[in-house]
Amino acid sequence: MGINVISISSLLLFLLIGIFVVDTDLAMQKKAEVKMLLELANHHATFAVDQVMKTEGVIELVEEEALTRFGDRMLENGGYRLERNNFVPAVTSVTTDPLPFVRYYVDFRSWRQDIDMRVRYDGRTLVLEQAVPGAVRADGGRLRIRVITERGEELELAPKTMVGPSHVVVAYVDERPFLPILPAHSFPVVSVEEVKH
Repeated sequence: MGINVISISSLLLFLLIGIFVVDTDLAMQKKAEVKMLLELANHHATFAVDQVMKTEGVIELVEEEALTRFGDRMLENGGYRLERNNFVPAVTSVTTDPLPFVRYYVDFRSWRQDIDMRVRYDGRTLVLEQAVPGAVRADGGRLRIRVITERGEELELAPKTMVGPSHVVVAYVDERPFLPILPAHSFPVVSVEEVKH
């Protein structure tokens, strides 16, 4: 009897460990897929260039068109429908809960400056709290992005170096676990794309 209890306990322990490993793998796959979706959508968005200014040698993004292009590509590639500052997933989307996002445009006058961005997630929405310009660098400014979670945790993303006017999109995945004993999948994702010439 004692041996059966030990073997059942061991089996349950290995099952629990296996569930955690599968869940972690699932979270990493979601992060990679959301990153790819953002990159593809942002690439498409950065073709929204003001053609009149371009003839004068100035590359400037038309932000309203960029957001439309971004939303179109998120719908085509991932089934996400744009609603205010959230992408609402379809049944076939990689995530199950709304994907809040913020965007920031670094124009042709500012891309050589460092920019320190702070974004706050309150459990439902993502808000750009500040974008503070810093030192000027000849080869392009460094973009530092920090995300403050609803629990006050500060997540700092890897810095990016801009090589021209850039469209920055930060999204935050926060979705319920598929089993109550597991943690939620919560993580920020960023895409920085140079405006196309």
